[in-house]
Amino acid sequence: MITMPDPQDHVFYNNRGIDYGEKGEYDLAIKDFTKAIELKPDYAIAYNNRGAVYRSKGKHDLAIQDCNKAIQLKSDYAEPYSNRGAAYRNKGDYDRAIRDYDRAIKLKPNFVQAYYNRGLAYHEKGELDIAIKNYNKAIALNPKLAHPYNNRGNVHLQKRDFDSAIEDYSKAIELNPELGLAYYNRSEAWLHPKEWDKAKTDLTVAKKLGMDIIAAFHNAYKDVETFEKRKGFKVRDDVALMLTQRRRNRYPKTLKILDADGKPLESPNVVNLREQLRNTGTPLGKYLKAKSTFGINTAPTEAFVVDKATRSNLIAAHPSSADILKPFLHGRDLRRWHAEPQGKWLIFAHRGIAINEYPAILKYLEKHKDALSKRAGKQAWYELQAACSDPERFAQPKLVCPNLYEHQTFAVDTAGFYCGNTAYLIPTEETWLCGLLNSRVVEWFYSQVSNQLTIDYLRARSGYMQQIPVPDITSTQKALIGQFVAYLIYLQQQPTTNSNDLAHARDAIMLRYFERIIDGMIYESYLPDELHKGRKHFFQPLRDEQLPQLEDIQGDKMSAFRDIFEHLHERKHPVAVNLFFLDSVKPVRIIQGKL
Repeated sequence: MITMPDPQDHVFYNNRGIDYGEKGEYDLAIKDFTKAIELKPDYAIAYNNRGAVYRSKGKHDLAIQDCNKAIQLKSDYAEPYSNRGAAYRNKGDYDRAIRDYDRAIKLKPNFVQAYYNRGLAYHEKGELDIAIKNYNKAIALNPKLAHPYNNRGNVHLQKRDFDSAIEDYSKAIELNPELGLAYYNRSEAWLHPKEWDKAKTDLTVAKKLGMDIIAAFHNAYKDVETFEKRKGFKVRDDVALMLTQRRRNRYPKTLKILDADGKPLESPNVVNLREQLRNTGTPLGKYLKAKSTFGINTAPTEAFVVDKATRSNLIAAHPSSADILKPFLHGRDLRRWHAEPQGKWLIFAHRGIAINEYPAILKYLEKHKDALSKRAGKQAWYELQAACSDPERFAQPKLVCPNLYEHQTFAVDTAGFYCGNTAYLIPTEETWLCGLLNSRVVEWFYSQVSNQLTIDYLRARSGYMQQIPVPDITSTQKALIGQFVAYLIYLQQQPTTNSNDLAHARDAIMLRYFERIIDGMIYESYLPDELHKGRKHFFQPLRDEQLPQLEDIQGDKMSAFRDIFEHLHERKHPVAVNLFFLDSVKPVRIIQGKL
């Protein structure tokens, strides 16, 4: 139970901030640490604790600033060095991270977390033997922690020492039976000695504990075929099936009957619904004032796309470099609702650039001159294929999606990121369209008019995108969809909504439920007669709630969202009832593949 504070007790605010942080209520934790600092400006502990919470929120620069202040106030304080090291490691600056862990360990020789984190930094840097030494030390200091065993197992797996890897994963599972990642990792280790039954058992447990085993395997090996080719043996069929992306079958175009020539007949239900949706509104290509397009061809990417450290070096060498170094997104950086930039920068050496005005950039590109000179096209060897006018399409607000995706994956970008040609751009300030384009209705329609790939992905194609009908709905309805888009952008960026920790499972359910609410509104936008005939309404009950705008939610937004979710999710709430019975509407059943 949280008690009322003494208005002048900085220790109370600090301790309550720790409690909030452990519960994942980061905004409230930051508020309390800030209050503690206001009451005691030289309170190094509160600076360090606030820095740790900023790091948990992914705000690494703010974390580093707070740790710097804590160190300035108390130079013999080990924890802020370790926290700052973790922030640097998350930013990919492993050398700085390691220096900070060294300092933390020198100040506090039995600092378990610093040894473990230093092991992670060396591991990610590729110095595997040194990583093992650090994991060994962390285990020696506290043999009851599961994660050092799990991560040491990862190093052994990377070194192809499968027996040691399995031993470490088993120990991690013994210490923490809920650690789904350790089960998945051990299943991967079992694949190499062809222990199929053991691998299958561990995969099953990992999946039950919330691990996305297909995504994890895909991230490591792309697919089963690539794994088999790399390892030189076939995976047993039932295990391979568990690790295989399912073919797209939610949106059938055909019935299970054939014509006289043996060809599948297209379902009249599908044909009629597709045309009904097409006639519902204005095609996206006509609705938008600006032209949609793909991003810039950056090939060879290793020449034109640089990391933050290289950017800093180029600007230090010549300040003019800053003018043509632009924040950059790959298609793979895009998630539903928002982008996750990886700290990359594009050298925007456009066609016709006066390259001599950027001597540091020219010197850097000369390292890649041979590869750049082999490209097709009329551009100079140091130029991109993009024209100077291209910045206009990046500077304005836009929706972006990867050029290859399994499910609709549109994100809102208002920060002016430059994108590679693995991203598709729709210039618009109407963020509600992100809700429309990410909806199940639009995914179904797009899968019908575009060419589906047999590996279960869709490709962004401008000609097909422009056919997507934009329903004729009121500005109030658009605003309500946009309000939930804003909610989802915020939620998708919170650690607890994307965590595999079972303690945060409810937050992940909340995010999916808000997506279902958007689906309900989009169904009603396209199919109002059908839904209203079945007494299914979404806009009206949501308007009646007078839900707050994102920017109007004060204090801990996550707590406010949890309250909104629980209210709208209540079994008898009209929104919940209508979502539950939504598939009683025939067109919805067609879209969901139930008819």
